[in-house]
Amino acid sequence: MLLSYHLDAAHLVVELGEVVDLDNEAAIEREIVRLLPCCGPRAIIVDLHTPLLTPRALGLLLRVRGQAADRGVSMAVVAGYETAREVLSAPGLPRTLRVAPTLPAAEFRNRGCRPERETTRKGEPGDRRSAPPADGAARRVLGPYADTSRPRFPGVR
Repeated sequence: MLLSYHLDAAHLVVELGEVVDLDNEAAIEREIVRLLPCCGPRAIIVDLHTPLLTPRALGLLLRVRGQAADRGVSMAVVAGYETAREVLSAPGLPRTLRVAPTLPAAEFRNRGCRPERETTRKGEPGDRRSAPPADGAARRVLGPYADTSRPRFPGVR
């Protein structure tokens, strides 16, 4: 039903060329989930070959992404059509689904990405999930824009 192929040893590409509606939603989801490997490629890329993205297609992509994350597989979506990218530009979706305009861009977005479960991550000092540092402890600066209230001069730290 769906065309799928290995881009390389780490990426499986699934081409979705039809509009997802009530009649075919369950079959497409079953097929993609069946292709999710338990110990093969680390990433799956869903390549949308249709400009029309229905609400059912969005729900399908989000459910498949969740099932892929449960199996330790990251997922990206290729939206080659501008109308599909507009639908996928809703807040949070580009980051959640790793939306890319081309297949090489999707491969790049998945490079080195492995989904982590929130429950397995441990808060480290300075992490927003950990307790605030003690009064006497030094605060760690996190990036170049962490403290913008101080003036910056070249060569002065």
